[in-house]
Amino acid sequence: MRIERITLLRLRIPFSTGFAHAVARRTCSDTLLVVLRTAAGAQGFGEILARDYVTGESNDRIFADSGPALGAELLGRRFDDQAALAAFIEGCLREGRWQPALFGGFELALWHAFALSADLDLAALLGPQRRDAAGKCATIGLDCPAGQLRHRARLAKLGGATAIKLKVGGDCDLERLQALNEALQGNMPIRLDANGSLQLQACIDLLKDCAQLPIASIEQPFAKGDADLAAKLKHLYAQTAVPIVADESLCSIADAEQLLGSGVYQAFNLRIGKHGGLLATAKIRDMARAAGIGLVAGTLVGESGVLNQAAQLLLRHSPALPYVEGLGQNRTLLQMDPVKVETHSTASMPPITLRQRALMDYVSARKELR
Repeated sequence: MRIERITLLRLRIPFSTGFAHAVARRTCSDTLLVVLRTAAGAQGFGEILARDYVTGESNDRIFADSGPALGAELLGRRFDDQAALAAFIEGCLREGRWQPALFGGFELALWHAFALSADLDLAALLGPQRRDAAGKCATIGLDCPAGQLRHRARLAKLGGATAIKLKVGGDCDLERLQALNEALQGNMPIRLDANGSLQLQACIDLLKDCAQLPIASIEQPFAKGDADLAAKLKHLYAQTAVPIVADESLCSIADAEQLLGSGVYQAFNLRIGKHGGLLATAKIRDMARAAGIGLVAGTLVGESGVLNQAAQLLLRHSPALPYVEGLGQNRTLLQMDPVKVETHSTASMPPITLRQRALMDYVSARKELR
């Protein structure tokens, strides 16, 4: 496989309804598609959905500078087999020259193009396939008031949800939690996600006030840049015994190594879009499992079918993952997904095509690298 051309498409995809958490409110998605063509005509897709408060990246900087720079290094490169491509990706991850959202988008495009050009051994890349059925986790935003939670809970149950994730960090967290649990009749675990917005005592009070509810975990309660983060996390767990999940604090393999050494989190939230791609995510997953750290996984709000399909592959090859939160949300969140994944394909990574109507409506910028 030789890389002949790379196209960066910047898309603004409108949502059917808004979505909010403590750090951001969105009515559309700003995402970058990486379209990588090989000399033989295969077309691989990757996706970059940068979040400044997560990885420190922005799509403005990626589209203008770092994306073309990484693309220029890939143009003309040849990968004769899977081992050569894996070695190249591992070398880039070790060097740490490229930030994770950026590199992950190009990495997905490389694997996808390779899978359409040769036989890709997904078990070698991600591990053996699971034999059990995965669960489902529905996510409810901070903008959903208590009065609407009964309806949202009903939709989640009808969709086969086995867990609910509720965004917190507002003035009515306890009221919303109680309303949600009542709607679920106390029969479903609830994960809380604060996106780094809570203060220590307020978090302790909230968890103690809902101690009788089936709270499975709290995710990223405090900002990752907090100077006293480790001490606060240890105190929170000692006071409440509620497992704490790392999300924004966990973006790279180096982050995983540091967090495993600190012992302040009981679980990791894996997201391909923030870790640097499939290979890096699998490595972080395996590091966590070896250390006895729990695992959940998620999608990024507003991602297209490209990242969504990658998350499905990770779930299919990760028996330790109970679910990937947000899978299937595009059907109700996006007005139209700009890509179509050929789910009927027997290929290890199915072909992806662009929906031309969506492109005409949603492409805000295009950049060709040859």
